[in-house]
Amino acid sequence: MTALQQLAAAAESFLRRGVARHPNITDALLEQLLSDPDPEVADDAAANSALRPTRMYRILTTADL
Repeated sequence: MTALQQLAAAAESFLRRGVARHPNITDALLEQLLSDPDPEVADDAAANSALRPTRMYRILTTADL
């Protein structure tokens, strides 16, 4: 398990937010954090520049934007 995976599983949301903003996040971790129960974590994941355009489009479509 990588350090980012360990931090993404942390109970503390500030650690998960740090992972969500990390530039080297994997697609799998980004997907996991997009579904985080803490909306701030999910928002940070959605704002990450590593988010693929196709996934960003699906998020916007789901939100009717």
